[in-house]
Amino acid sequence: MTLLTFSVFIIPLWIAQFALYFYLRRVGMDKESLIAKCAGSFLAVGSAAFASLARGGVLEVPLVFWFFVLCTMADALLEINFVPGMLVFGVAHLCLILWLWGLMRPGWISLILWIALYLLTAFLFRKELPTLGKLTAPFLLYPALLGGSVALAVPLVFLLDLRWTPVAVGAVMFYISDMLVAKNQLSHWDKKWQKPIMALYWGALYLISVGLWL
Repeated sequence: MTLLTFSVFIIPLWIAQFALYFYLRRVGMDKESLIAKCAGSFLAVGSAAFASLARGGVLEVPLVFWFFVLCTMADALLEINFVPGMLVFGVAHLCLILWLWGLMRPGWISLILWIALYLLTAFLFRKELPTLGKLTAPFLLYPALLGGSVALAVPLVFLLDLRWTPVAVGAVMFYISDMLVAKNQLSHWDKKWQKPIMALYWGALYLISVGLWL
């Protein structure tokens, strides 16, 4: 099975899960919508698994596979308790970082990009930071991991090969999605932001999973 063949099947399923998730939320079926949300994220696990099978790696599960598994678990936790969900997402990004590190050792470009992203995050949340209280520590840690994924993924395009563009774009989309989630959580934005946030998140999972098909 090729990436194109798999995508023909998986993308319509993702669109269907997207529609189902928001329909269930609209009619007040929150528990059922959580199942739909996790099922949508689990499609990325399927992409990673099929990519490994296509490459003959039945016995060797790449570290990034657990990134997708943990993201699916975090989706469920995030709806129940925000902080544990964020911590599981942090562990997921650690798996992603270690996988990206194995593709190419980071250099000065990655370090500069990581610092820039961390400072950008601090600037974006300058009003919310003083009000976080007990959430301050996890909130300061998570952006470091999230920015680390982007700082390692983006240079792959310029220093390794253009074919890593989907992974780089996916990492950037994940960063944007999570920044919007945090803003939404802390500033109580309008519910209309939920759809673009979910679209960015699932799009990021798909694009990062493309890296296993390369």
